Amino acid sequence: MDSIKLEIQGILMLKLDEKKIRKGKPIGLPYQGSKKKISKKIVEIIKQNFGTTKPIYDIFGGGGAITAECILNGLEVYYNDLDKDITNAFERVISQDLEWIKTLIVSRTEFFEIKAKENKTTDDFLKLLINSFGNNKRGYLYSKETSDLKYNLAKEIIENHDVFNGYKQTETYKKAVERPKKPDQIGRLQQFERLQQLQQFRQIEKPNYMKVTNKSYQDFSKVSNAILYLDPPYEQTDQGSYINSFDSQEFYDWAFEIAKTNIVIISSHSISDERFEAVYSFDKAHSKFRRGPSDKGKMEKLFMVKNS
Repeated sequence: MDSIKLEIQGILMLKLDEKKIRKGKPIGLPYQGSKKKISKKIVEIIKQNFGTTKPIYDIFGGGGAITAECILNGLEVYYNDLDKDITNAFERVISQDLEWIKTLIVSRTEFFEIKAKENKTTDDFLKLLINSFGNNKRGYLYSKETSDLKYNLAKEIIENHDVFNGYKQTETYKKAVERPKKPDQIGRLQQFERLQQLQQFRQIEKPNYMKVTNKSYQDFSKVSNAILYLDPPYEQTDQGSYINSFDSQEFYDWAFEIAKTNIVIISSHSISDERFEAVYSFDKAHSKFRRGPSDKGKMEKLFMVKNS
């Protein structure tokens, strides 16, 4: 692709030479609205269009996919999310080893015991996240009919083979699916797939220049000469899982003002405020968590203030 920005139908589009994208899998906690699938592209877009010298503020950081990618690219990054549980979980995962990761899968009974606890630890939070359906921390990953079968098989594989990568190649798994008693109930062991995601974090060492905060986006109003990557709750979506109700128009007003002294990039499907325009579209990327028929088929895009 040409090294200059492309102008399509009057809109200035950001460039991306995909050959320069970091090799390897994307990294991030399994979390609502995660940008993990496109995090490598987003960070490379930032690098190719705006350079590598400005600090990056990942203000709606969520599961840390953008922050992790910035770290792996050697960029200065500020990781922020209102939810302290998720930022604590991110810091916990990047500081632990493989043996600790194996302790995170729990049975159905253990899951609901942890859920009922009044005071939960960071490990408790991660156990609920990893072992829940849709990573919603509310319901167990497997149905009542298959939960014991799948959990016990996972524990047996770890005990016998000390692995969760390539678990389908183990003798224990092969024998289990060959049993005549409902082999179709086993299928994938999603708990192992979640652990594999966490294992990717072993590539990361927390750098001295990574700052972690739990502030509102308005608290960053004095930032200047930086890149602000903003992934707020989408307009007209169910925001019940977010900590506070979210006023999209108030956010757009703030983003417009702070863009006068910073590079501001917003992730969304669409923005109703006409002061912003789409500057990049991820043609194959849909939101991981759709909120109903109105979101069906919508593509992830990057937006900036017009003529910024």
